[in-house]
Amino acid sequence: MAPASPGGGWDQTARALAEVLLGEGLARVVEVENVSGAAGTIGLARFASSYRGEGDALLVTGLVMLSAIVMNESPVSLAEVTPIARLTGEYEVLVVPAASPFRSLADLTTALRRDPGAVSFAGGSAGGTDQLLLGLLAREVVVDPASTNYIAFSGGGDSLAALLGNQVAAGISGLSEYAPHIESGSLRALAISSSDPLPGVGILTFREQGIELALANWRGLVAPPGLRGPARDSLVNAIDRLVRTRKWQEVLERTGWVDLYLPGDRFGQFLRSEQRRIASVVRDLGSATATGENEIAEMVFPGIVGVGLLVSGGLLLARRGSESRAPGNPRALGFVFMGAVANVVLLEPTGFIVASSVLFVCTARGFGSRRWARDAFLGLALSAGAYFLFTRALSLSLPAGRLLP
Repeated sequence: MAPASPGGGWDQTARALAEVLLGEGLARVVEVENVSGAAGTIGLARFASSYRGEGDALLVTGLVMLSAIVMNESPVSLAEVTPIARLTGEYEVLVVPAASPFRSLADLTTALRRDPGAVSFAGGSAGGTDQLLLGLLAREVVVDPASTNYIAFSGGGDSLAALLGNQVAAGISGLSEYAPHIESGSLRALAISSSDPLPGVGILTFREQGIELALANWRGLVAPPGLRGPARDSLVNAIDRLVRTRKWQEVLERTGWVDLYLPGDRFGQFLRSEQRRIASVVRDLGSATATGENEIAEMVFPGIVGVGLLVSGGLLLARRGSESRAPGNPRALGFVFMGAVANVVLLEPTGFIVASSVLFVCTARGFGSRRWARDAFLGLALSAGAYFLFTRALSLSLPAGRLLP
């Protein structure tokens, strides 16, 4: 599974793997399934629920998914799946326009410490690798990541135009995107995010300049939850054989991907450490990483589901005939209004299930029901059913509150 639309990096990785697995006889049949949305978290949730315990399924994942899990409050994380291998990656480069007064990384970080908001950085989508690097850099130079001035662009061309037009102070992106302009002299590279100097690149790393910072936009493979023993070892061994083939080396040469191979348990150790680091910096960045679209969805969708519960509950209880109170009755409307207010107030702290149950009970009272215990039980059952339907089966987000992990 490639948890993204066709054509992107995860999809390219999945199809390259399929090509080599088939070409080298490591698999008889390989099917690539694309499940896009929410920076991979929709695909992750579907993968974990649909293929649990199956030894013939793999999901392409990467650094951006770790960020998206935190930002989207995903009900499924990479802690639940089975690590198989880290495969490839790309390093980030920090650049400034050729005419910039910042001649070195030290110049830029000095200005960043003095006034974080005055130094604007262009990069890709909010919460992506580019902004993660800025957040990590800010922490290393003792600046609040949330105070940095990051301008997210939907495409690399737009951020590049802003840089070349001197509309922003600096830019962060993958090396391949900026390399031609660094070579031409229109951009000046201040640092690269690799752990060690890259042969033939000639850009100083952050570490070489006294800042303990390294970050790779890595990609890897995980298997479904619950896969252990020989089934898990079989997948690890198959990928280990794949990365040693000449065909895979040709893929790396053709695409320019950096070989970052880590097998099995070693990838698992790296993944646990990386999850903690990325979750920490995403939280430090705070609201700067949130997208308007996600915020609207998180506010509106629970409300839509809650209204559905209110209507269905009202209709169900209205069938009780003489016990029902006409919904136009002021007292009935008062109970419904009270339930709606309680739903809004309780939604975030207690979660969707409790808040919707309160709404249901108030609606039932508005329709004349006096069976509090029955209504509470029915409200909890409907709300829990809706919660698990939308979060597990449909991979959509609803507030869990403190009652659910």
